[in-house]
Amino acid sequence: MAIPASGPVTLAALQAEYGGTDPISLNEYYRGGAYVPDGTGTATIPTSGAITLDNFRGTSKTATVTYAIIGGGGAGGFGVANEGENNRGTFGAAGGASSISGPNFQTITAAGGAGGQNCGGNRGTAGTAGASTAYGSGGAGGALNSNGSAASGLGAGGGGGGGDSGSTYDSGGCSGFGGGAGTLLTGTVEVVYGTELTVAIGGGGGTNAVGYFGGAGAGGRCQISWGANSSTFTSNGSVTIT
Repeated sequence: MAIPASGPVTLAALQAEYGGTDPISLNEYYRGGAYVPDGTGTATIPTSGAITLDNFRGTSKTATVTYAIIGGGGAGGFGVANEGENNRGTFGAAGGASSISGPNFQTITAAGGAGGQNCGGNRGTAGTAGASTAYGSGGAGGALNSNGSAASGLGAGGGGGGGDSGSTYDSGGCSGFGGGAGTLLTGTVEVVYGTELTVAIGGGGGTNAVGYFGGAGAGGRCQISWGANSSTFTSNGSVTIT
């Protein structure tokens, strides 16, 4: 809880917000010292020299951080030219998990999407589309005797491979199901100023090399915002809350 912007400011309020033990002294609470982090929410607190209780009005040890993070999308399952029911119960590659982690921070993990079932469709059918996300479309299912398409939207699933309609000389083949979307997590969390958050972005499930391929899933995404600041990640990285 932030120090009130108006009304009396007490040493007890400082201790409740920033920590410390009795006996308490203002000289313990310089910005950048043992108790007060250096950040936007503590900018009015001096780093040395004269310091008063008024310097602490409206300050806070933590920033309210908003996040939206999604895992990678799963690949589509493959289809085949002949039969294929024996492949059911197997799946395209799942997408990787995305995460936010840091010191004294409870890790947030968004699971990757499931891979589509191989030969899950009936014989003589097109593959099904991969699952879309808020960031764009899943891959289109493959037409007969065609591969599925890769996902275009971040975290979306790849399209399933097409089947085969058969003829006088063969029995036709089953199509693949589209891959699932990564899990999207959103929320807010209090983070101490000066904390470095590490972001890992899950990759999309890769295409297979069997029959009519399932399309690849797309990698994940993460956005972290606080105050007027915002950082967006589509690959691994880090950001310090300042």
